[in-house]
Formats: sequence, structure tokens, C-alpha cells
Amino acid sequence: MYKLFVSDFDGTLIDSDEAIPLSTMIEIDRIRKLGVKFVVATGRILKSVLDYNRDFPFLDYIISCDGAYVYDVCNRKTIFKKPLGGSIIKKIKKLYSSCDIYLCTTQEWNLCKDDIVYSEIKKRNMLFDDFYQANKDRIYKMEIYFKSKKERDNAFLELQELKIKANIVRIKERKKNYLIEVTSKDVHKALGIEKICKKEHISLDEVVCVGDNDNDIPIFLSVGKSVAVANSSKKVKQVAMMQTSSNETKGVEQVIKKLF
Repeated sequence: MYKLFVSDFDGTLIDSDEAIPLSTMIEIDRIRKLGVKFVVATGRILKSVLDYNRDFPFLDYIISCDGAYVYDVCNRKTIFKKPLGGSIIKKIKKLYSSCDIYLCTTQEWNLCKDDIVYSEIKKRNMLFDDFYQANKDRIYKMEIYFKSKKERDNAFLELQELKIKANIVRIKERKKNYLIEVTSKDVHKALGIEKICKKEHISLDEVVCVGDNDNDIPIFLSVGKSVAVANSSKKVKQVAMMQTSSNETKGVEQVIKKLF
């Protein structure tokens, strides 16, 4: 029997209204009562996922910022964190200063345009240098938004040619967002799974993962059962062991019912 169930968030667990169906929550609750740990592995920041857990607790762990920050929800404890190096942040900011760049902490996405950083929660603006000095050990991911797929793909190739020492992933575009995500070198969602499995004394063969995007592939290659939702990228479908319906038609719920 599988002991750990891992789900991506956007495009997998939540629908286009950014909601988790009640029937899916009930199924998650059912397998948790059987002793199965439920994990969300996402590119989102920690707070964004924790907000979903307030009214109907369903989470055991959160792997946020694509693996850079892993949180034990039940015990309210960080079990792994790896900030993005300062030299990488400054280099990418300089290269793509004309783009919208988000600097991600555990609590907020901070929009950086030119030399100003706009705080989402505190509603205040800071000079980039001041923001960096105050938060350099708390920035876990950068998100770079491009105006076209071509610009995004050219930037991805450029970063590879420059041999930037970071984990750089292109994200399948939604709502005309052309996005590159950057985390510290060797940081990915699968690393977060490994940390959780070690803590829970669970084998990777006892893990199920459902996802839709290329940043889920490292998990798919390491766990016992990998499942792609119908709206997944082509690469994810090629790697997955099985497929389910889309996030709009309760794909995660169907996997739970089938395997448990």
C-alpha cells in the first residue's frame, strides 16, 4: 500500500477557479485516516498553500518554491530550506530588468521592476538593494515573466549557455504567462520528497505523485507511482506511469479512489 500521496497544486489539485472540490477534500481526509500522508508539492510560496488549510485541514507537508522550502504542517516546523544565492539573484535581475521578476519568500511574492521591489502584503515599496539586504537569506525562488514563448525559450537557452549555477525550469504557460522559475542548484520537488520520506521512514516506492508540469518530472522519475492529469505537458505524459482526468474534472480524486 502507498503511504505518501503527493500532488502538485496549480493545474492538478485546484481547478481554474483556484478551488479544491469538496468531494476531493473528503477523499483526502479518508486516506489520511488510513495513515497516508498527504503532501502538496508546488512552485507556490508557503503561505499561499497554508491559506487553503485553515478551514478544512488536509495537509501533512508542503513542499513550496519547487522544493526550496519544506514544511511540516502538523508540527508547524520547517524541515528543509535552501535560499537562492545572492550572486544569482543579482545576475538574473540585471539580465532581465525589462521583465516582471518576482522574488519569493515563504510569505509573499515581491514584484521587482527596475530598481523597485513592491511588497504584496505590506503594501510598501523598497529599493532593490535595501530589500535584498533585508531578505537575502529568505528568498527561495525567482519567477521571470516574459511577453512571448519565444522570449522565454531564448532566455532559457541563454541561461544554460551562461552556465548559471541554479535549477532553471520553463513552466507550461497558462493565461498567456511565459515563465521561468529559478531555485538554488540541485533544488527540486523530488528533494523535498526525499526529506519527508526520510523523516517518516517511508520508501520512495511507497509514494504516489500526481502532477502536470515539467517541474514534477524529477518526482515522477523517483517514486513508485506517477500519474499525469489530462492537462499535463507533453513531457510529463511521456514520463508518467499512468494518466487521469484533468484538474477540472477531479483527476486527483479519481487517482485516490483507484489506488486506495
